[in-house]
Parts: sequence; C-alpha cells; structure tokens
Amino acid sequence: MLKGRILAVDFGLKRIGLAISDPLLIIATALENLEAGCSVALSAQALTKHLETLKKEKNYTIAEIVIGLPLHMSGQESERSGLVREFAAQVAELSQLPVHLFDERLSTVQADRALIETGFTRKKRAQMVDRVSAVILLQTYLTQRGSK
Repeated sequence: MLKGRILAVDFGLKRIGLAISDPLLIIATALENLEAGCSVALSAQALTKHLETLKKEKNYTIAEIVIGLPLHMSGQESERSGLVREFAAQVAELSQLPVHLFDERLSTVQADRALIETGFTRKKRAQMVDRVSAVILLQTYLTQRGSK
C-alpha cells in the first residue's frame, strides 16, 4: 500500500495546475496553481520547493507524482510532450519521488467545459482551468489505478 498522497501536475508554460489525493487515494482535490518558471528547469525547481511547503504547512506526505502527458487524439505525442518528459525527469531527480506520465487527452477540454457550465467568466476560467485539469487527471488516474 502506498504511504502518502499522490500529487497530480498539469504542466503549462505559464501555470502549473496541481491536485492532490486524499490519504485513501480515492478523491482528487484542487490545490493552487504555481507560476511556471521561464524554463523547464526553473519550473521543476519551483514544484520541488512547493513539495516542501505542502509538507510543512499542510502536513501532506507525497508518495508519488503524476504528470499529464499531452498526446494527440491519435495517441501520438505532441510537440509539448518532449517538454513534459524533460520536466518529469527533472522533477523525479530533484524530488527523489516516483514520477508517472499519464495521458491527459481531453482533461483541459473537460475542465473548460465544466467551468463554462458553472458560469465562470473567461478570465476566471483562465485562472482555474489548470488546477481543474489536474483534478480531472488525478481522478482518472486514481480510478484506473483502483480498478487494477
């Protein structure tokens, strides 16, 4: 059994959306967005530093990290897949935690639709879509993980 929570990351060039599982690995909850650094390396450092903050301020023990891998609908990797793979490798090295890449196809579309349906303005949706995408990514991961 995994000892700790799973952190989901929706990596973006402007913002990094975050979500965390409950201790029983059943429910995903949104966390704040992180501002992405000017590079993959700076973004990986910012995330790793944030892991320490989550442990100190919220007493979260992160056991593994799931990062959304952007794929085309055909399943082929997108141009951004290489950046995400580089980011994931650096996060794994810096955090010394297991990092998994997980297909994020349609998570941003689902997140945006959900926010539109709830009546958020375009500006508010832009601020929230990354963390909602991370929740969808993590909830899908938890569901698939639990069914194995």
